[in-house]
Amino acid sequence: MVRSFPSDGWSALPTRFGFWPENPTTAGVVSSRVFSARLPEVCRQVHDKQPFGMFKGENGMNYTFSTFLIEAILIIFFIKIVYVLLRPLRQPRIVCEIIGGMMIGPSMLGRNRNFNYYLFPPIANYICANIGLMGFFYFFFLTAAKTDVAEIFKAPRKHKYIAAISVLVPIACVGSTGAALKHKMDIRLQKPSSIGGVTFALGFTSFPVIYTVLRDMNLLNSEIGKFAMSVTLLGDMVGVYVLVLFEAMAQADGGGGAYSVIWFLISAAIMAACLLLVVKRSFEWIVAKTPEGGLVNQNYIVNILMGVLVSCFLTDMFGMAIAVGPIWLGLVVPHGPPLGSTLAIRSETFVNEFLMPFSFALVGQKTNVNLISKETWPKQISPLIYMSIVGFVTKFVSSTGAALFFKVPTRDSLTLGLMMNLRGQIDILLYLHWIDKQMVGLPGYSVMVLYAIVVTGVTAPLISFLYDPTRPYRSSKRRTIQHTPQNTETGLVLAVTDHDTFSGLITFLDFAYPTKTSPFSVFAIQLVELEGRAQPLFIAHDKQREEEYEEEEEPAERMGSRRVDQVQSAFKLYQEKRSECVTMHAYTAHASKHNMYQNICELALTKKTAFILLPYQKERLQDAALTELRDSGMLSVNADVLAHTPCSVCIYYEKGRLKNAMVRSSMDPQHTTNSSHMRQEMYRFVVLFLGGADNREALHLADRMTENPFINLTVIRFLAHNHEGEDEREKKLDDGVVTWFWVKNESNARVSYKEVVVKNGAETLAAIQAMNVNDYDLWITGRREGINPKILEGLSTWSEDHQLGVIGDTVAGSVFASEGSVLVVQQQVRNQMGGDGFLNGKFDYKKLVSPWSHSHN
Repeated sequence: MVRSFPSDGWSALPTRFGFWPENPTTAGVVSSRVFSARLPEVCRQVHDKQPFGMFKGENGMNYTFSTFLIEAILIIFFIKIVYVLLRPLRQPRIVCEIIGGMMIGPSMLGRNRNFNYYLFPPIANYICANIGLMGFFYFFFLTAAKTDVAEIFKAPRKHKYIAAISVLVPIACVGSTGAALKHKMDIRLQKPSSIGGVTFALGFTSFPVIYTVLRDMNLLNSEIGKFAMSVTLLGDMVGVYVLVLFEAMAQADGGGGAYSVIWFLISAAIMAACLLLVVKRSFEWIVAKTPEGGLVNQNYIVNILMGVLVSCFLTDMFGMAIAVGPIWLGLVVPHGPPLGSTLAIRSETFVNEFLMPFSFALVGQKTNVNLISKETWPKQISPLIYMSIVGFVTKFVSSTGAALFFKVPTRDSLTLGLMMNLRGQIDILLYLHWIDKQMVGLPGYSVMVLYAIVVTGVTAPLISFLYDPTRPYRSSKRRTIQHTPQNTETGLVLAVTDHDTFSGLITFLDFAYPTKTSPFSVFAIQLVELEGRAQPLFIAHDKQREEEYEEEEEPAERMGSRRVDQVQSAFKLYQEKRSECVTMHAYTAHASKHNMYQNICELALTKKTAFILLPYQKERLQDAALTELRDSGMLSVNADVLAHTPCSVCIYYEKGRLKNAMVRSSMDPQHTTNSSHMRQEMYRFVVLFLGGADNREALHLADRMTENPFINLTVIRFLAHNHEGEDEREKKLDDGVVTWFWVKNESNARVSYKEVVVKNGAETLAAIQAMNVNDYDLWITGRREGINPKILEGLSTWSEDHQLGVIGDTVAGSVFASEGSVLVVQQQVRNQMGGDGFLNGKFDYKKLVSPWSHSHN
C-alpha cells in the first residue's frame, strides 16, 4: 500500500533517500524535502562510517547513528520529565507521553530551525517514525493478548445494554452532526468514509485505553473499574467489525469500486480464519508443551513476536488498518500463564519504556498547533471540533443515563460517563491513519490530538475526585470480635499467598479454639498476582457454585500452576478435619499487588466478618518465619488493608516453637479433651494490655483462647504513673473490659492478671524485656489506637515496622530475642461520616416521571 502525506503542513518524513529521481546526487549525500512551502530544501553531508572523534575535528551530528542515539535520549528524557512534573496533578501516563512527544515537534522545540537540522534531520526522523509504529503494534498486541474475550459472554445483561446505549447514541448524534456540516467541510473530509471514520472514533471507547488509564490510577480492581472494562470490551468487539466495514468503505472511495471492496472483505475473512484455525491451535500446542508452572520456551516467544510483524505486513498489504493485524493476533493468544504471562514478562518493559516513547515522538512530530489558524478553521478544524463536542456530550449523557436507569449509584454513574470519554493510544493511531488515508490534513490531526490531551487530562483528575475505591469498604456498623455475641458463629477472612503462609495462620485458628457452640466461618482467599491478563479475576470454589464457575476455573488451573492447587487442597483438607466447628469457603483472587487489598476488604464487607487474619508481610530472610511473604512487592497489602478495612484486623507473625503446633493440634480436629491422641503440652500466652480500642479487641480475642485447656494466659496491664496522659473516656472503657475479663476468668487457674506502673517508654520496654524470661509462646497486643502516649514516650522513634505498631514491632524484633510468635490486633475504625446524599445514593428514575404520570391520571 502506497502511503502519501498531505502537503499543507510540516512533515518529518523524507520522500526519498540517497537521491532525487529528477536530480541524482553523488554517493554519500542524502537529500530530503520537507513538506512545507515555508521551508526550503535542505541538503546535508552524512557519513557512513563512525566518527574518529571530536578531538580530530569530527562533528558527531553528521553521522546517522550518533544522531539517532541523541534523538532516543532526548525523546525518553522529555517524556520522563513531563511525567514527573504532571504526575502530582494526577495526570495519566498517556497525557504526559503525548505532551513529551510534542516537545520535540513543531509545536515547541521543533520550531527552531537549528534544533531540527542538528538533532532531528529527516533521515533520522524516518528511523524514529518506524520504530514508533512498531511500538504501537507491539503495545496493541500485548494488550490484546491480556484480554479475555470469553468475558463478553459472562457479562451481565445490564453491562450489555449500557455498552450498546453508550455506543449507538453517540454514533447517531455525531453522524448526524457530520452530515449536517458536510457542505462546510474540506473536500477530503466530505467523503462518506471520512465522516464514518470520525464518527466511529468518537463513538467507541477502546478497551486498551481504559485498561492503561485505570491501571495508572490503580482502579483496575475497583467496582467501577471492572464495570467500565466490561462495557468497553463489549463495545470493542463490535468496533472490530465496524472498523473492517469502515476500511471497506475507504476502498470504495479510493476508486476501486465494488471489485476492490469484495476482495478486501475476502482477504479479511481469510486472515481471520487463518488466525482462528491455525494460529490459535498453534498457541494451544505451545501451552500444552510448556511445563506446568514454567515459562514458555524463548524460541516460541521470538517467533510469536516476529509474527506480530507478519500480521502488520499482511493487513497493510490487504489495505486494512495496519493495527488490526496485531490486535487480531493478540486476541487469539491464550491469556494468562503460561503464554500470556511469558509474553508480558519478556517484552512488556521494553515495549512500554523504549518503543512507546518513539511512538509518541511520531505523534508529536506531526502535531503542529501553529497550523490552527483562520485559514484552516472553516473547512478543516471547526467541523471536527463540533463533532468532538457532540461526541463527548452525548457519550457522557448516554453512559451516565443508562447506568442511572439500571440503578447504578449516582457517583459511580458519573464516573462511568467520564471513563467512557477517555482517549489514548488507539485513538492517536486512528488519527495517524486518517492522515495516511488523506481523510484529514495536519491541522485537523493536530486538533484531534489536542482534544485527546484535554479530554483525558481533565477527565482523569475528575474521576479521582468523584470515585474513591476505598469508599465502599467503610462501614458504620460494628464488626469486631468484641461486639460478636458469645456462643455464635464468628466470621473471618483469611488471606494467604502460598501453602507456607496458610499453615502458619491455621496454627493461630487452632489456638483461637473454634467449637461446636462457637464455630468459625472462614472465608479463605488466596492472592495470586495478575499476570498475562488485563481483567482481574475472582473465583469462588464453593461446591454449590462449581457449575457456575466451571468455565472460569479451567484457565485458572493453568494460571496459578501447582502452587494454587496446593493451597486449594490445604483449604479442603482443613475443612474436612474441622468440619464440626469450622466452615471453610475457598476463593482465589487474581489481581495486581496494589489492588489485592480490595478483594480482601470487599469479601470482608459482603460476608459481614468480624475480623481479617493476615500473615506478617516482610521480605524473607534466612531465618524467616513461615508467615512472612517471600515477595517484597507484597509489603503494601497489609498497610492497605489496615487503612481501609471494614472490620477488625489481626496480623500474625509466627516463629519459634509454634511452627509445628499445627501438626500437634491437628491430631484432634474436634478439640475433645477425651482424645488419646492429643499431645499433653501446655502453651504460655501473654497479653500486653496498654489500653485503647485495639488492646480491648486483643483482650476479647484472648478470652476465646482461655477455653483451650492447653493454654496458660497471662494478662499484663500497663498503667501510667500518677495517671499521666490518660484519657478519661478510654480509661473507663479499659476498666470495664478488664473487669469483665477478670470476673469471667477469676476461677480459671490457667489465667492470671498483673498490673505494671511505668513512667515512660523506657520503663515500658524494660518491663516487657523482663517478662521474656518466662519464655512465652505467643505475645498478643493491640496495634496503636487509644494507647496512652506517656506509656510509649520515646519508643516511636525506634519503631521501623508500622504494620505491627510500636509494641508489636519491639516484641517481634530480633533485638528482643524472643522465640515467641506475635499477634497484633487492630479494632475496626467505624465510619462516622454521613452519606454524600445524592452522589452516594441510587437514582430512581421513577421519581422523576411520577409527577407527569400522576398528572395524566
